[in-house]
Amino acid sequence: MNGIIGKKMGMAQAFDEKGRSIPVTYIKCEKNTVYGIKTEEVDGYSAVVLGAGGLGSRATKTKKFKTIKEFSGDVSGVEKGASVDVSIFEKGERVTLVGVSKGKGFQGRVRRHNANVARKTHGTKAIRHGSSGSMCITARSQKGLKMSGRMGNDQVTLRGREIVVVDAERSIVAVKGPVPGAINSVVFLKKS
Repeated sequence: MNGIIGKKMGMAQAFDEKGRSIPVTYIKCEKNTVYGIKTEEVDGYSAVVLGAGGLGSRATKTKKFKTIKEFSGDVSGVEKGASVDVSIFEKGERVTLVGVSKGKGFQGRVRRHNANVARKTHGTKAIRHGSSGSMCITARSQKGLKMSGRMGNDQVTLRGREIVVVDAERSIVAVKGPVPGAINSVVFLKKS
């Protein structure tokens, strides 16, 4: 098994053997259940499908979990219905994290793309006027033009993050540095 589904709890600091503080993000990884197995013979690749966050009385035949994620890798010795916990990770191991960043709504060019603003003093009248489109040949806005629009709420992948703490009793993993997303948002951890 090489991955697990978790929830971001928040940031704090941990201390190493020399007493130095390390910024960490705590991730709660409650027991995941093996929902399905993809094999090379049937599907053309091997992967394990994990489910987390049971629906309880709202469960149906097709939907039993809030979150379902497929982790590619070796499936030998894995049985459907088995549980997976944080004991698959070790302290000092490197992992890849996938999460959805915080949504910031509709933002302007300055905040979204770090654009410069023209000065507003000493007689600047026509410096901010004009259009975003071309005058001659295309007469339209070019693709990729940095304009205002929706910011955030994007899938972010962080590779090679170090695991600082593994607490199997409380099902908690502490990863060095920040993790994308708000508190209680879903995060996928996979061995690098």
